[in-house]
Amino acid sequence: MRIVKDADDRKNEILDIAQRLFHEKGYMQTTVEDIMKECRIAKGTLYYHFKSKEDILSAMIDRQIDRQEETLKCIAQDTSITAVEKLIRVIRLLSHKARVTNGLCEQENPQLHQKSFTRTLFRFTPAMTAIVEEGIKSGEFSTPYPRESVELLFCASQLHDPSVFQWMDEEYHRRKKAFFWMLELTLGISPDAKKQLYQLAGLPTEPEADRQ
Repeated sequence: MRIVKDADDRKNEILDIAQRLFHEKGYMQTTVEDIMKECRIAKGTLYYHFKSKEDILSAMIDRQIDRQEETLKCIAQDTSITAVEKLIRVIRLLSHKARVTNGLCEQENPQLHQKSFTRTLFRFTPAMTAIVEEGIKSGEFSTPYPRESVELLFCASQLHDPSVFQWMDEEYHRRKKAFFWMLELTLGISPDAKKQLYQLAGLPTEPEADRQ
């Protein structure tokens, strides 16, 4: 007996299976036929939902951004934690996004990688700006440019994207410390908030002291 699934359920099933195959085999090595075989669907069913393999990947990234945007909004609206802690959680969220995207937006897909970055920037900026503005009101931050600071820091965070840069451990560690040092200066973080920032990040409070 043929099982008829709701259109959204079928679409998400295709995305789930495609994502697994992309991670296991690589995006370029996975074919549309591989996806159809794993999903046990006909070509017409797949093309009813998606125009191409790139369309599947694009929809997969959009779905990921949708889910992470909801998580980001929950972080921004959490009244039980400080703006600094919210910022750290957002940084971890962005780091997780980079790890998930790694291997999907490969060098063969630079345009798609750029689209993913642009979509994420515009979707995440409002909630991240709200966190910074909250920190300004609480005295944790003092930047006169909350939105612009968020945009600049978001762009700088791309240095930690493993799908773009493959740093050695020491190189990565130094760039992490430099990022938080820049974060401190850009947002005008207060001394007390600075201590919490570096403690939550697992870094010494004076990262500039060990620069070569």
